[in-house]
Parts: sequence; structure tokens; C-alpha cells
Amino acid sequence: MDSAISVAGLGINWVIVLAFTCVILLVACCIFVFLLREGIHKQRLYDKFQGSVNEFIVVLSRRLEFLYGLPMYTSDPLFARLSSGNIFQDLLRSKDWSRMKLYFDEVEKHQNMSFVFSVEIDPTNANSDQSRVQWYEMKTVLDYVSVQEYRYICFIKNFTRENENRKERERIQVRLDNLLQNTGDFLWNFEVDDRRFRLLTPLMDEEHRVIPQSTGYVDIRKMMPESDYNLLDAVVNARVKDFHTYGSRGDPFETIKLRLYGADRAMVWYCFRCRLVNDEDNRLVLQGSARRMDMVLDNPVSDDDDKEAMLSAVLSFPDVRVLWADRNFTIQGCNQAFATDFQIVNPKDIYGKNLDAVLTSRILPHVSKIFSEVFDTGRSVAWKGGFLKENSLLMFNAVPLKSKDNVLHSVLGVYIVLDKSDFVEDEENV
Repeated sequence: MDSAISVAGLGINWVIVLAFTCVILLVACCIFVFLLREGIHKQRLYDKFQGSVNEFIVVLSRRLEFLYGLPMYTSDPLFARLSSGNIFQDLLRSKDWSRMKLYFDEVEKHQNMSFVFSVEIDPTNANSDQSRVQWYEMKTVLDYVSVQEYRYICFIKNFTRENENRKERERIQVRLDNLLQNTGDFLWNFEVDDRRFRLLTPLMDEEHRVIPQSTGYVDIRKMMPESDYNLLDAVVNARVKDFHTYGSRGDPFETIKLRLYGADRAMVWYCFRCRLVNDEDNRLVLQGSARRMDMVLDNPVSDDDDKEAMLSAVLSFPDVRVLWADRNFTIQGCNQAFATDFQIVNPKDIYGKNLDAVLTSRILPHVSKIFSEVFDTGRSVAWKGGFLKENSLLMFNAVPLKSKDNVLHSVLGVYIVLDKSDFVEDEENV
């Protein structure tokens, strides 16, 4: 008997628990549906002001009381004061408040009409950044809740702040232009698929004048020697291959030293620093900056550093290729121009390699013969002859490098490549 009552009691308890759980779930579902409808309703408010969602929206009652608002991402002083309990009548001067009441009365007739007003933020604190007058533009539509009840949906735009942001962007642009003009630097991108080169800022010469290439797409092949373009192309291909294989790994930036034609077709060294990114159209581009490398040579040097400065200047000449090798024909050093000719980004990657691992089969016999003659005779040797391209002339000079004990240990080779156009231009000038 007792056990039957106990079971019955347990059955009644489970029914109560189940009923209570159902009530809780029903209430939760109702709250969820209410919040969802409210969120959807608020989101639809933005549709009434397409293209202007970067400010804020406030919803006012029929009596112009603040109900709720949708704030912009950056705080606005007017929105903060409205959401904290202030009303427009407290914030505006009496004249502006009268104008605003008249505006709300006419909203239904002219829903596209704007209302401009000003608010003095924190007038008691003259030293505050927010103590100045803020100007706003407001557009309003009516949102009917029932036949007789409606609300004002107000989009409010702070154009004082917008104007300040615009002026700040203009100041930043002016500073950037001055920086690029005084350093000779420029910004660029290179579209991988189309192989199109685009200048994002003008290209300046050493006198800070805009040389023929201004902003926009340019023919990069006409801006640099063929060997430099081949080096750039090889770097782009290697970066794209790594990007598709590994994604992002290691240092995302690539540094390349390339020569560009400056004024009077004189070549100037630029250090290109770039990385592979997707642009706004989701195209793969190599994007970065380029800095003139010869600017550093204009800086004064002390007497103790004269020899080192002169050596650096010689090695940085864009037209002159320099290398030196020991008796085993192992390259001990070279300059950037020599490395670029053979599509090698960093000259240090050549150090320790044999001549036959770097030079092409066409030029290798001539260089080997010249270096051997210098090692055998201990005297300087000069040679000139045809080069890789038709109508090109190679002028090669090699000198012995000796230790303090007068032991010849290496040979320094210096050469320059001239083509027919160099002589044609000279003849025309004469």
C-alpha cells in the first residue's frame, strides 16, 4: 500500500516537472521571437537610409521622447546624451527647438527634407575637445505602429566630424606627397595575371620633377633594362608559386634592387620592397614602395671614410658591373648590377660560387681568358667585343689585387655594356 502511494506520488511529481519545463520553454520561445522581431525591425531601419549607415539612428516617440537608438561604431557626443535621458529641447537653443518642432510637424508631407542644427557639447568645459559646436544633418521618416500611433525614425549625421576627417585626410595626403617628392620614392603595384605595372604615386627625378611616367598604368619594359625586368618577373613567379603552394610563410616582404631609366635615359638604382596581396577586386598583385638608392651618396662623409665611400659609390653605379674572383675562379664579391644581369636578387648569393655557375656560356670563355692572363702576367688587361645582344659592345677591364706582401690573390673585373643607341644619341647631340 505504501509503495503504491509512493509511485503515485512520483508520477504526480513528474507531471508537474514536465509542465513547468514546457512553460519555461514557451516563455523562452516567446522572448526569443520578440527579440528577433525587434532586431529585424531595427535592422530594417537602415534600409530607409541606404548609403548612410556609418552614422547613427534614433527612434523618437510621438511626443519626441527618446525610445532607442542604433549607434555608429565610433561614439558621438549627441547620441551619448540622447541615450542617457536628455531630450532635444534640453540640448537645443529655443530658436532651434522651435524650428525642429515645425520640422517634425512637416515630416509626413516632406519625408526627404533635411534638417540642419547645431549642438554645443559641454559648454562648461572650455578646454575640452568636445566643448566646440557640433553641426548635424537629420532626415526623418514616420513609422506607424498602429492606425493612430507612430514613431519618428531619425537618421542623424555629424558633418562637423566628417568635415574634420576629410581635412585630416587631405593633410595626410599632402604630407605623403611632400615625402615622396623629396625622397624620390614612389608607390606601385604589379598585377600578376595581366603583368601590368601601375604607379600609385608620380615618379620623380633627382630634381623632384615628375618624369614622363605619372600615376596610372605604364609600360614597365620601357622603364627598365631587359635584365632587370627578367629579374622582377622571376621574383614574381617564385612568390606566386610559394603563395599557391604554402600560402603565407616566412617574411611576407620581398626586397629587389632594380634599375630604372631616369632623366636622359640615365639609369638609377631603386630598392623595391613589396609583398603579394589581393587587391580590392580580389586580383593577385605585388604591391609596395620603391626608394632611390643614390640619395645616400649625397650625404657628407668624414675623411676617415673617404675610401670606403668611394668604393661604395663605384659598386653602386647602375651601368658598371663589378666582380672579383680568386685563382680558383671562385667569386669573392660583386655589385648589384652584376647580380641583376644574371637574374640574382641578392649579390651575396653569388659569393663562393664558381664563374661557370653564374656566367653564361657565351661570356664565360672571355672572362676566364682575361682572368687567367691577369694571374699569369700580374698586369691589367683590357678587352672589348660583341655581347649577348646584336649591336651591343662589351668593354671589360681586369686588374690584379695584391696583398701587402705583393702576392697576387684575386682579380677585379669591371665591365660595361654599350649598345648602338648610346652612340646614335651622341652623334645626334653633336
